[in-house]
Amino acid sequence: MRASGRAAWCWALFTVAACHLAAPRRLYCERADVAWRAYRAPAAFEARVQSLAKDAATVQVRRVLRRQGHWPREDSVIRLKLPPQEPLECTGRFEVPLQNRRDYIVFAERRGHSAVALGPPLRKKKNLLRRIRAVYKPGYSSPARVSEMTSVRTTRGARVRLECKASARPPPRIAWYKDGKPVAEIALRRFRVQKFRRRSVLVIRHARYEDSARYECRAQGAVGPVAVAAANVSVMTPSTSPPDTSSVGAPCPMPDPSSYCLNGGTCLYFEPVREQACKCPEGFNGQRCENKDVSNRSSMYHHPYTCKLGLSTSYYC
Repeated sequence: MRASGRAAWCWALFTVAACHLAAPRRLYCERADVAWRAYRAPAAFEARVQSLAKDAATVQVRRVLRRQGHWPREDSVIRLKLPPQEPLECTGRFEVPLQNRRDYIVFAERRGHSAVALGPPLRKKKNLLRRIRAVYKPGYSSPARVSEMTSVRTTRGARVRLECKASARPPPRIAWYKDGKPVAEIALRRFRVQKFRRRSVLVIRHARYEDSARYECRAQGAVGPVAVAAANVSVMTPSTSPPDTSSVGAPCPMPDPSSYCLNGGTCLYFEPVREQACKCPEGFNGQRCENKDVSNRSSMYHHPYTCKLGLSTSYYC
């Protein structure tokens, strides 16, 4: 019985890990970042939903995290206007459909006599509350900093990847520039920007010569100046590989190769066997082309060259 329980526990652990690895990694979305939402919002509070409508909710304030002036007050009942639904690719993991009698965290702003939610309310979690309270502590915000990038030399048709690592509180906004022009304005499918919480990756697929440029990563924090890192991309012509001389032979490595072979023969060196041989002209043979070929009686037929390698091995060359 104990072994069966242990096996069930191991299987459950394996299933959770497999699901975690199989799930696609969510890219960073600033609108859904809790730190940015808390930093920008004039007011933040915990609230319990009392009633729901299509685009509004009646909530009771349970605890105030940040006030806009003297608003809101604890235990007050507020009619909250909800924002329109955002695209699915830019939703946070704490965003859930509202339900009656459930507690949520609301970032809001008072406009006249109405209250407007700045983004979907978030389900109340202890770790989420810790992150929000950290934002409201004195000295939280910090300027952006970026790490140096490495320049890239590549060939035409290759894939180029530039990575920019940046840090700030709250997370910085990162933008890419090509020779001073925003990459976002370059209408090319080959350019793709992947955003994460503390880094951004620029991918250029099927690089072309016109992609050679100076690329800048500019990070802007909530405070301080823009931090910039740059890298040069050079797209080169594919280089041709040198010919393979291991089978056809290379010139002999000696001061005067022409003095080794006789009767106008050419000296060749074969690296695999570390030996030199002579490429004899028509009418001559031998290890150093020292013998006249008596079988060559007519010049109307073309005889191939013969090479002598060692004392007993000869072949056509």
